[in-house]
Amino acid sequence: MKKILALNCCCVDVFPEKNIINAGGNALNLAASCARTGRADVFLMGNIGADLYAEKIIEKADEYKINRQRLYEVNGESANNKLYLTEKGERYEKEDSWTSGVYGGYKISKDDEMFMKDFDAVAATFNDPVFEDIIKIKAKSNFLLSVDFLNHIPNDKWRDYFPAIDLFFISAKKENLPLLKKWSLEFKTLFTATLGDAGSVAYQNGRGYSLEAVKVKEVIDTTGCGDSYQGAFIVDYLINNDAASAMKAGSESAAITLSFVGGC
Repeated sequence: MKKILALNCCCVDVFPEKNIINAGGNALNLAASCARTGRADVFLMGNIGADLYAEKIIEKADEYKINRQRLYEVNGESANNKLYLTEKGERYEKEDSWTSGVYGGYKISKDDEMFMKDFDAVAATFNDPVFEDIIKIKAKSNFLLSVDFLNHIPNDKWRDYFPAIDLFFISAKKENLPLLKKWSLEFKTLFTATLGDAGSVAYQNGRGYSLEAVKVKEVIDTTGCGDSYQGAFIVDYLINNDAASAMKAGSESAAITLSFVGGC
């Protein structure tokens, strides 16, 4: 069994129009996908509040048998995000949708850092408050580092991070792909772009891989599909060290997440 740590965003997704509250967030969604494979021991690290939202997060983590010994309950509000869905199941947010709560105040302690070094892989996001700290810790550690750059526009300033990053993920457009290929010739990082219903593309050492998205009968909700893709991808890559195999596992996991409301 591989040992995987997901940082740091555990939140609840609130769907006001459907009167639904689901536990989610990048870290929890990814951790759930890892756990679904049955091939990894999965841990969470970060802050949640001492509130009703935290109860939802804890319930979901326990449902997937995710270890939450480093998921700290602190005074304050758990992160939460109000989401809305189009008729096609595409989610969207409004200006005041996101509340970071205690998530934004999490800091990696020395004890957390020591704990982290025993993992096969650590997953983080580019906009996480502890992202820069993770990059520094990776320089002193042997774990595989996976970073989700979300839907940011690729930026050549990111080059400074790539020596520390093993797996790069981004929700991108096709016009972004040549830059990812270029980067793959310069760095050992495996660069993967998810393209929604157009599938996914990855570049490693200049070699390109492409995969169509798994066809589903009905798209219920796209929330968390990228996180689900990454979780299964990480587990498969740790086991098989093969980009094409990992992409297939990621795509299959994302298809499962499309079939229900919420990210996990």
